Amino acid sequence: MNQIPSTAATANSTHVPFAVVCQPFAELAPQEDPVPVIDLGQQGPMRCTRCHSYANPHFEWLSNGRQANCNFCGKCMDLPIEYQCAVDDKGRRRDHGDRSELDRGTVDYVAPRDYSDKIPGRPVVAFVIEASRNSGMSGFLAQVVWTIRMLIGFFADPPPRVAIIAFDEVLQFFAFHPGVDDARQITVSDIEEPFVPCSTTVLCADLQDDSCRGQMEALLDGLPAMFAETATAQVAGGAALKAAVELVAASGGGHIVMFHSLLPNTGIGALRMRDDIRVYGTPEESGLFQPQQAPFFDEVIATCSGQGVAVSVFCAPAPSTYIDIASLSYVPRRTGGEVHYFPNFDARRDGERLHYSISRCAVQGSVFGCIFKLRCSKGLSVESATATWEPEAIDPSTFHVARLSSDSTLVLSLSHEDRIENAKHVYLQVACLHTNRLGQRLIRVHTLRLPVTHTLSNVFRYCEIEAVSTTLLKQAANLALAGAPGYKDKLTKTCVDILHAYRIHCASTTSAGQLILPEALKMLPLYINSMRKMPVFRSGTDVRMDERVAALTRMLAIPVAQVIPLLYPRILTMIPLTSAAGLPTGVGDNVYMPSTVTCSIDKLEPDRIYLVDNGVSLQMYFRDEVQSSTLESIFGVTNMTEVPKVLCNPEADLSQDARRVLAMVDQIRREKSRQPWQPLHFVLPKSLEEPRLQAMLCEDRIANEMHYVDFLCHIHKLVQNKLD
Repeated sequence: MNQIPSTAATANSTHVPFAVVCQPFAELAPQEDPVPVIDLGQQGPMRCTRCHSYANPHFEWLSNGRQANCNFCGKCMDLPIEYQCAVDDKGRRRDHGDRSELDRGTVDYVAPRDYSDKIPGRPVVAFVIEASRNSGMSGFLAQVVWTIRMLIGFFADPPPRVAIIAFDEVLQFFAFHPGVDDARQITVSDIEEPFVPCSTTVLCADLQDDSCRGQMEALLDGLPAMFAETATAQVAGGAALKAAVELVAASGGGHIVMFHSLLPNTGIGALRMRDDIRVYGTPEESGLFQPQQAPFFDEVIATCSGQGVAVSVFCAPAPSTYIDIASLSYVPRRTGGEVHYFPNFDARRDGERLHYSISRCAVQGSVFGCIFKLRCSKGLSVESATATWEPEAIDPSTFHVARLSSDSTLVLSLSHEDRIENAKHVYLQVACLHTNRLGQRLIRVHTLRLPVTHTLSNVFRYCEIEAVSTTLLKQAANLALAGAPGYKDKLTKTCVDILHAYRIHCASTTSAGQLILPEALKMLPLYINSMRKMPVFRSGTDVRMDERVAALTRMLAIPVAQVIPLLYPRILTMIPLTSAAGLPTGVGDNVYMPSTVTCSIDKLEPDRIYLVDNGVSLQMYFRDEVQSSTLESIFGVTNMTEVPKVLCNPEADLSQDARRVLAMVDQIRREKSRQPWQPLHFVLPKSLEEPRLQAMLCEDRIANEMHYVDFLCHIHKLVQNKLD
């Protein structure tokens, strides 16, 4: 809501979610100024003495700048001498332009020493790599090691300290001693009680030291060959996790990035195969969402929480191989890590996506040791938080988490504690104490002001459809991941309740018999219908448990910018090219883009090539009647199976039209440069990928879910029933 109802009764009668969607460390756009960093010394930031909110542009200055009135709780307080300043005839401080906290909605404060009970340091990044036979044969090991090798030169200055641990049925550590040529390999064979074999100083390479950097590069260059003869299918993933957590915790905290291609099946924390397709869609299915070895993982999480350690996992199993994402994602979800899943891993198809996913996870602007707080102005309170992570909550508005990334997004549900009808505005302020990559302890502060309304119609008029959809999607994913039934029906009920409330309170009395949609929420039934059709929300056996848990976890983490493309993919006609498509516009590197096509199979012509953009990947869809002459004139081949080789070959001599096609792909990627990389896939007729792509066409009938027009009629009928 961009205008907040003045009473709880008004808010409840709209049925629109009253929530805040927050992405506190989102990447800045190129045209945005950097977030200002404010250092006020040991006295720290200026704060309200009652509610502890931070000074912001909406404080009122009284007594010629000697007093301040808090916009959150209304307290009038005396200012310390160093913060006093004369005001002009409009009550504006003379130093307004010199104090970023009074001019900006987002600032970073340098935290005084007494804000934290630990001395921060540069975070460690530990790469824990499975080196089993399966990992080597699939190309997973080689791709992971090559990516880490490339990242050595891309870490921001100063780079983090980096540790490498490899594991199969034993653990392999690598020590980096200054002045020698090669890293020293140390084997730990005790996988029931694993330990860190030597000093963390030598196990965590300081990449600012040229000698350690050279050893690291040489190690990564030779690592695939080192395990080329590995024949074991036994992997001690639990032991590797425990040892890595101890290593990073002893180093002052940081990020562990684990790589799995097999189910960890030996040593402490070993998991068993438990996937049973017979329980899908039954009450027993909820047990598959719960982790195995919960006491072991809880012990690991306790260490992570206390020492500021986050764990992310990359799982790339072979075709039809179960890896138990529900268990492997348990620690990442509690520590602020990420979960990446590559089913049926193929290095040729998935290598690019894996490369960019690792790069973003390890290099992006993550912060550590986070304490998060949302403050509301008087009359409002926080009810609950929904996010990927399950934080150590102090109260509904405050939690601890080991790591937040630039993509970390959470939903905080609000409610009215008291009437706010005498207020013109309400205020919300996020404060997050964290350690940045330089080892500085900072406080990120966001402040938002929203107007209060006494008119119900204004609530609907100024709704934010992206935030509403994000909130409903994350709440449904949270219920599904908890094994709660009925979340799809709850989505439909929310849609009906909102439209019914708008009909009886705001719609014209002359519009009887019609489905009335608020202008700001006119796409809500479409998005709700699309959510119900998503594979993760389907009951049945067409989506395996690992894939479902990974997708639900991704739904909880997804930023607002990716939600709408995921719910309603954009479809562009690539071939035949329109007259201007792919040609420069004259503005920067931009090119003209073709018009979009309705997201329905009925609207896709059988002799064309389309590009489907769902915010996660780009898929070039070849329809079954594309002519070989068309392919030859544009791509220089007559068989559509050869097109990927041509377009993905940087040395290929492409035609002008083929370059125009790639220019449009690059344009989409540039537009989403602050979001995760979108790989380009090719979907051919009668391939295994074609049914998956067609399941994205959300206006069609999918998996017993209604066609969009039928769903609208169904919603209309339910609204009419409530009216009657």
